[in-house]
Amino acid sequence: MKKLFLILIGLVCIHTVKAQNIETLPQTGVKVAFLGSIIYPGFKIGIERPSKIFQFEKNRKTISKERYWTYNVGFYRHKTYNTNLFLLSERQMRRQYSNGFFMEFAPGLGYSRTFMEGATFNVDDNGRVDKKSAAGYNYAMLSVSSGLGYDFSKKRDKPIKIYLKTSALIMAPYNSFAYVRPTIEVGTIYVPKSFWKANPVFKSKKK
Repeated sequence: MKKLFLILIGLVCIHTVKAQNIETLPQTGVKVAFLGSIIYPGFKIGIERPSKIFQFEKNRKTISKERYWTYNVGFYRHKTYNTNLFLLSERQMRRQYSNGFFMEFAPGLGYSRTFMEGATFNVDDNGRVDKKSAAGYNYAMLSVSSGLGYDFSKKRDKPIKIYLKTSALIMAPYNSFAYVRPTIEVGTIYVPKSFWKANPVFKSKKK
C-alpha cells in the first residue's frame, strides 16, 4: 500500500511538472507592425505559431532556440507608382534570452500583387485604346529578414513582445529577372490567452 501511494505521488508530481512546462512554453501570437519600404509607408499583420523549442543553459543563463511558422499579410504604397500587396509565410528562428531580449532570422516564401497608381490604358494592334481596371503585376516572392526584440513576459509577466526587423523582398519575374526591395519593420506581438493553443516540441539540455 505504501509503495502504491508513493507511485501515485510520483505520477502527480510528474504531471504537475509537465503542465508547468507546457504553460511556460511560447504560444501563438498576433503581430501588428509598421512597414516601410525605403521612404514608402505600409502595414503588416500576421500570426506566429511555435513549432519547436530547444532550451539550454550557458554561463548559468537560460537560452531558448525557438522555431515558429509565421503567416502575414502586408502592403506598402509607392505614391504615383504602385501599391504592393503581399502574402508571406516565414520560418522564423529566434534565439531568446532569459533577460527578455531576443534575436531572430527568417527566410520566407510568398505572393505579391502590385496595383498601378492612376488610370492605366491598353492599346491593341488595331490602335483601340481601352482603360484597364486594377492594372498591375503578379510576382512570386522570396524574403530574407533578421531582427531583434524584447519579450516582456520574461521579467514583467506581460504577454507582449516588441521588435525591429529588416528584410529584403525578392520579387520575380521582373523584366525577365528579379527585383529586390528592402524594408524595415517596427512592430509588436501580443499573445492572447486561449487563442489557437500550440503544443511545440520541447527539448532541454543542461551542461
